[in-house]
Amino acid sequence: MVKLVTPFLTKVSLTRSHLNSLAVLTLAAVGLAGCTFTQNSDVSNPVVRKSTWFSYLNADDLRVACSAGDAEGRIRIVYNADYYKEVRVFELTPQPGNQQFDMTSRVFGPAQVKQINVEVNAPLGAFGGEVAENVIDRDSYLEITDALQKDGFGTQQQRDGIRLYSDDFYWVAIGCSSGYVTLGTWMSGVDDLQALKFPDVLTEFSGIESDLPKPPAKDKARSQGAAQRSIILNSESGAFYRTVRGNMLR
Repeated sequence: MVKLVTPFLTKVSLTRSHLNSLAVLTLAAVGLAGCTFTQNSDVSNPVVRKSTWFSYLNADDLRVACSAGDAEGRIRIVYNADYYKEVRVFELTPQPGNQQFDMTSRVFGPAQVKQINVEVNAPLGAFGGEVAENVIDRDSYLEITDALQKDGFGTQQQRDGIRLYSDDFYWVAIGCSSGYVTLGTWMSGVDDLQALKFPDVLTEFSGIESDLPKPPAKDKARSQGAAQRSIILNSESGAFYRTVRGNMLR
């Protein structure tokens, strides 16, 4: 039987002007990411990605399939290396029999932003991507899930309220096992991203040749408070964030 991932089910004082800036930022993000990513959506389509990024990041499509019993063993992993500079996504999907697994890796970067007629500085400005598709065996899949679990996937605690800032570095992993969804998050300034082991395992099997962007060292990383102040003071930068709420991103 294939070993699968186990299920795992700041208070800031702001001035009125800062609250107004934050409200504008939030409304802009909602307006640009208000659509739902479904099993029929294509994340490689920049227009689809622009309008459904929050839903894709929260794996809404995987959650629906998981509750219906159609996503056993599926895992989505997203690496945000400063959103407007580079984002990588990794999709793991079991083939019938659970002996082989499709692994799709994508890189979305700034080079493609300039080639698309969209507002680049808006939250979720669309950009194109590079893709690699591979088939890995059961042992390789287990190597990835074991590495994720060793880094806390399925056992993380006290994550509620952590904010994932687009202009910083973070990892998100969402998987389905036995009808349950597991969420794992690793945020620069909260976690030591350089100490994580699963990114090296992922890149070993991903088929993408370029190196992962290196996150800041733990002692150089921006705190949650500093990130919040930055996003408020630079409300026109296009930066945005998602907040961990239970096993969801809101």
